[in-house]
Amino acid sequence: MPSPPADPGSVGRWAPDLLGPSYRRRELPLGIDPDGEGPISATLVRHEDGPDHPVAALLVVHGLSDYFFHTHLAEFLAGRGIATYGVDLRKCGRSRRDGLTPHFVTDLERYDDELDQALAVITAEHPGLPVLVAAHSTGGLVVPLWLGRRRDRGGVDPVVGLVLNSPWFQLDVPARARALLGPVIDPVIRTLGSARPYYRLPLRTSDRYVASTHVDFDGDFQYDTTLKPPGGVGVRAGWLAAVRRAQKQLQSGVGLPLPVLMLRSTASAVGAPGRSGAVDVDTDLILDVRSMERFADRVSDRVTDVPVAGARHDVFLSRADVLEVVLGHLGDWVDRVLTPPNKES
Repeated sequence: MPSPPADPGSVGRWAPDLLGPSYRRRELPLGIDPDGEGPISATLVRHEDGPDHPVAALLVVHGLSDYFFHTHLAEFLAGRGIATYGVDLRKCGRSRRDGLTPHFVTDLERYDDELDQALAVITAEHPGLPVLVAAHSTGGLVVPLWLGRRRDRGGVDPVVGLVLNSPWFQLDVPARARALLGPVIDPVIRTLGSARPYYRLPLRTSDRYVASTHVDFDGDFQYDTTLKPPGGVGVRAGWLAAVRRAQKQLQSGVGLPLPVLMLRSTASAVGAPGRSGAVDVDTDLILDVRSMERFADRVSDRVTDVPVAGARHDVFLSRADVLEVVLGHLGDWVDRVLTPPNKES
């Protein structure tokens, strides 16, 4: 699978981006990969057509087998006075290079480096501006834990709110089997992740999700299917072990002192029939929305849980009428977060 060429001149400066003249990107150097794959970096993308005097900035963090391409979201936010940035994490999207295992990491805490760098760039460009973070799927697991560690370090944090877009809080084993399989699955994942971290697990993948969203199939959105491939990038044992550690940490409670908006579908079709079977693609085809609902309060005690009928796994890739509802909820929540409460005279 081809990887985008490196742009060594983009370190520390903004350069043209694959999304066109309205977007620019900047490399975030990360040094030598702790997982042994050589030099790595992340990529920060900036929407150039944002407001001249923004009221806030928003950082978009993607999930597994994904990258930032949500121009329609950036344009919506610009209309509300918000500057949009997106980060492609190490070995993901624009940050993929030949010789790197796509989306592979053995500790999700390592993403703190590029997230801290991205936030530092945003705050340097917009001093004193409040920042929101929108995190999707696996990103919705990574980001709350990152923000929890920032809180624990102390100091004033510019992040004033978090949007969770179908976050991955739990390994989606059928509920009736979890009690039986749970004591078995985690030790196997942990042992295999330690002994053979790069082993690609023989898990079934489907192209139905990408086919339901991409304009070349039945969807409405244009994106690079080499960076967001229909069959995904596979699941490696070391990465899944890292995910399970992070999920347990989140389930024990993060307690962020932030308002959180959780956008998700009202229904899932996880484990539904194959391509020949009838499946409602206007549901979450990847995760079980019940686990999102179950563990949302572990992130914060200020969660607004908004299930949207017809929403897809990435709620911002839903069909047009559903997307209008999703963006309406987002806009209303952003207005509440960014508008200071009236003080009684």
